[in-house]
Amino acid sequence: MKEMIKLASISKSFGNVVVIKNLNITIYQGEFLTMLGPSGCGKTTILRMIAGFEKPTSGEILLDEKPVHNLPPNKRKINTVFQNYALFPNMTVAENIAFGLKMAKVPKSERKKRVEAMLKLVQLEGYENRKLDQLSGGQKQRIAISRALVNQPQVLLLDEPLSALDLKLRKQMQIELKRLQRKLGITFVYVTHDQEEALMMSDRIAVMNKGHLEQIADPQTLYEKPGTRFVANFIGESNIFYGKVVETTDDLTKVVIENGYLAIKSSMKVSQNQTVNVVVRPEKIRLAETEIDHFHIPAKVSEHYYAGNVKKTVLKLQNGMELKMNTPSNQPLLPIGKDVFVYWDPMDAILVKSDSDKIFKILKSSDFAPIE
Repeated sequence: MKEMIKLASISKSFGNVVVIKNLNITIYQGEFLTMLGPSGCGKTTILRMIAGFEKPTSGEILLDEKPVHNLPPNKRKINTVFQNYALFPNMTVAENIAFGLKMAKVPKSERKKRVEAMLKLVQLEGYENRKLDQLSGGQKQRIAISRALVNQPQVLLLDEPLSALDLKLRKQMQIELKRLQRKLGITFVYVTHDQEEALMMSDRIAVMNKGHLEQIADPQTLYEKPGTRFVANFIGESNIFYGKVVETTDDLTKVVIENGYLAIKSSMKVSQNQTVNVVVRPEKIRLAETEIDHFHIPAKVSEHYYAGNVKKTVLKLQNGMELKMNTPSNQPLLPIGKDVFVYWDPMDAILVKSDSDKIFKILKSSDFAPIE
C-alpha cells in the first residue's frame, strides 16, 4: 500500500511538558485511521501537527513521501473538520462550501459545479440557499465535511466531529462518514475518545496513552488480541486478572491469582514465575455450581442489569474484585446471592505481559492440581 502520511520520531513539548513522545506512525492512501485515547493523551495535538497548526519539537512529517513539517497549513493538501464545524453563520450553504474555492480563485462556473456535486454526495441537494439557522446539527456537520472535501484534499482530518450530536444522529453520521470515505477513497484521520465509534468506523486504530502509542492495529485485533493492559482495559469491557505463571504445557498455561487459579491457552511465550495479566471479555465468562478442571475462582452473583440484547451480571470474588459477565437476554440468570465458580474456554482468554510488582497472596502448590 502507498504511504500517504508518515510521522517519524515525532515529539512535541509545550515548555517543560512533553505531550508526544517519539511517535512513529505510517498512514496509508485511502485508509480510515482513528486516533483513539482518553482526554489529554495527545491525539488532537497529533492532528494539529499533521495539519500544520503546530510544529513538532523534533521529528519529521511526510505527506505523499515529501517533508511538510516546516510548511504552513495552506501549503499542504490537507483539510480539517473541527468539532464546532467552524461554519460562517452569515453565509448560505453554497457560500460556506465554496469559500475555500473562492479564496483559491477557482472560476465561478467551476465553483458552482463542485458545490452541486458535494451537496449531492452528502444528500443535501436543494439546500444551496439555506441559512445555517435553518439546518439541523447533522446537516451542519455534512456542510462542514462538504466544505473540507470540495477542495479535493489528499487527506481529511476530523477532530471529534460528531461529539456535539445526539446519540441517534451520531450513529447515523458514523455510517454516512464511512460511506463517504469509501466512495471518495480519501485518507481520513479521525480523532475520538469513543471506543465504539472507533471500532465501527476504522480500518485501523492507533491507541494513545499519555503521549505514546500503545498499539496500532485493525479493530478486531485490538479487541481480541490487545497488546497491553491499557489497550485491553480501554477497548471494550474487560475482566483483568493479575497473577503469576506456575506451570506451562504445550496446551495450557496455569496462572495463580489472588485466592485462586485459572488456565489459559496462549501462543505467547512465558516462563515459570513470570507475572502476567489475563484478560477475559464479559461475553466469554461462564458459571458452574461445581469446580471446572484447571479453574478455581469462587464467586457470588451480586447484581443483574438489563441492557437490551444482553443481560449484565456483576460477580463478586472472595477478595472483593468484581467481574462483569454478559449473557444473551433470552437466557435465564442465576439468582442474586448464589455461590458459583467462574471459568471460560481457555482459548477465549488473552495473556498480556505485566511489568507490575504488585504483591498478592500466592496459593501453595498443594492447593491446586497439576495440568493433566
